[in-house]
Amino acid sequence: MNWKSLLLLLLVIIPGSSCSEDAVDSDQRLSQDQIESVTGLYNLTEYIVNPPQDLNLDDIPSADLMEELDCLSASIILREDLSYSKYYEALDITFITNEQFAIFCGEYKTENGTWDLVNGDLVLSEEPDWVYSVNGTELNLTLGADLPEFRTQIYLKQ
Repeated sequence: MNWKSLLLLLLVIIPGSSCSEDAVDSDQRLSQDQIESVTGLYNLTEYIVNPPQDLNLDDIPSADLMEELDCLSASIILREDLSYSKYYEALDITFITNEQFAIFCGEYKTENGTWDLVNGDLVLSEEPDWVYSVNGTELNLTLGADLPEFRTQIYLKQ
């Protein structure tokens, strides 16, 4: 193959490959509408566990730890530059007996990273195994596990 044929072949291959890469990149970027619909401050409103617990000793077990622990709180801030901050109370959970647990608010933690929408669901870079479903102004994180894990966490956009 002479150099003219090689040059002609390169001129055909290179533009074609760069166009296909551009098409893939543009498909993976979020639109401004997607970004604006998701960004904002979200506060934890429900922390559902199983089995229900009576941590506030009112003789009414609840599956929602938000009703049982005054200290429980969490917030997620999603920014337009695709960064986020998450602030939350870590829980100290110890099994007692007969499906009863000792649960106390522990250390207040901060997490920072980036976020993305994958198939319409929110993924935080520091929690890659957890996927938050986006339902209007709600973020739902469903683990579906029993204590000492949780069933669902629901965050409401403020």
